[in-house]
Amino acid sequence: MLSDVSLGEYISVPRFYAGADVFLTGGTGFMGKVLIEKLLRSCPDVGRIFVLMRSKRGKTPQTRVQDLTNNPLFEKLKRLNPSALSKLVPMYGDCMQLRLGMSPEDIQRLRNVSVVFHLAASVRFDDPLKDAILTNVLSTRELFELCLGMKALRAVVHVSTAYSNPEQTQVDERLYPAKADWRKMLDCALKFDTQILDVLTDKVTDFAPNTYTFSKGLAEQVCRDYESQLPLVIFRPSIVVNTIEEPLVGWIDNLNGPSGMLLGAGTGIVRTDLMPTGNRANTIPADISIKALLLAAWRRGTTKHTPSQNHLPVYNSAVEHEHSWQFDKMIDCGKANMTKLVFSRLLWVPGGSTTTWRVKYYLMVLLLHILPAMLVDTLCLVCGKRPFLMKIQRKVFLAQASLRYFVYHQWNFETERFRSLRNGLQGDDIAAFSWHLTEERIDQFYYDCWMGVRRYLLNDPDESLPQANRKMRRLKFADRVVKVVFYALLAYWLWKSALLQSFETQLVRLGNR
Repeated sequence: MLSDVSLGEYISVPRFYAGADVFLTGGTGFMGKVLIEKLLRSCPDVGRIFVLMRSKRGKTPQTRVQDLTNNPLFEKLKRLNPSALSKLVPMYGDCMQLRLGMSPEDIQRLRNVSVVFHLAASVRFDDPLKDAILTNVLSTRELFELCLGMKALRAVVHVSTAYSNPEQTQVDERLYPAKADWRKMLDCALKFDTQILDVLTDKVTDFAPNTYTFSKGLAEQVCRDYESQLPLVIFRPSIVVNTIEEPLVGWIDNLNGPSGMLLGAGTGIVRTDLMPTGNRANTIPADISIKALLLAAWRRGTTKHTPSQNHLPVYNSAVEHEHSWQFDKMIDCGKANMTKLVFSRLLWVPGGSTTTWRVKYYLMVLLLHILPAMLVDTLCLVCGKRPFLMKIQRKVFLAQASLRYFVYHQWNFETERFRSLRNGLQGDDIAAFSWHLTEERIDQFYYDCWMGVRRYLLNDPDESLPQANRKMRRLKFADRVVKVVFYALLAYWLWKSALLQSFETQLVRLGNR
């Protein structure tokens, strides 16, 4: 039983972060960018924000900050408070190395940090076990060791995943028993090469869906071992998707999850998948998850705990069942938006279907993915251009395979503690950090996500819609012509085959006479 007691007077969220130095890993990733923008915009008096980055030769710290913020996501902040970006301080390092690959001088600069957010992780499902452990487990241990030297530390938020224990279909906001000894697994990753660990992957992970969920589960056990030494919080997002409201509606900058599916379907590349359409995916808008992430650190830093108990709050950053994405509704929405928000980079008319019959799926992959890709790549070679479509279709096939476990399984996430983060807000904090989802807003969100893919992943300006619509009409005409020719040739072949068979039958009869 966890015992939390307020420190007394209400401390607003901006006041909590005022003057506080923040250290952030994973700041160049999707969630990291949203976190930095929200922190600078809604907590303008925050101290310095140290962002761990890999070093790049020839680029100054100022250039690295420009690279990070050269994004539509930061346009509102630049209008309201452009000087806020000067608080970003790049710290060169590498999460796969001891001491995070940081220099002693940079580590010394972190001694006065008050809040730490650990977002850095490898989210690739097909990473070798060695790489996944080094990125997700080693980085966690090394970060916590650095935190032990931060004398002003008030909160350390470890960002995990709601799927860190995928064998649990009912996921509560608590730690689960370890599936392996994280220290032994880390020793193996440091000692053995990739090939040896690859051979042992299924055995040591107990046939986990992938190395990502396994290594993130191990990282949570690292938190358990440090909970008595650090003011730790575990934050578990589900599938993080486009922003729903701020600072931009529908913003996205990666192909993970549904955004990749929308992009593939909308360009006419992806035309089939093996999917039970009645299932649901638990998705949460990035800006809602980041609000809660900032509140988790605020709650940890403004709450005192009974000294007799260690305290490690776990937050499942997920949505209620009725707000999750049902696959058939997502597909219907996609089909509707394909004609409203046409992509400029159409390869062919969007279309296709899903199935749960594996034989049919592989046949559709052959007919709708592989054969057209071979034809297009052959034409590219004839025209002296580089073939590309078979390579893309291979990535599509592997991506669909890696997601299949999550498509065919469903989870129920307890979110009581997560939702309680907004309950204690007062004054201006309610408008700045609370959130509310309704069924009507979710329907609009489907549309906004599609628009976000168009604007921010394909960089299609809204003004290009008329031209895209004209291209769609031409492709629809070409699609009809191709289908007519195909069915005509098929009918002709069947007619010729029947005619030839009839002729051969007549010859046999004549011969028998």
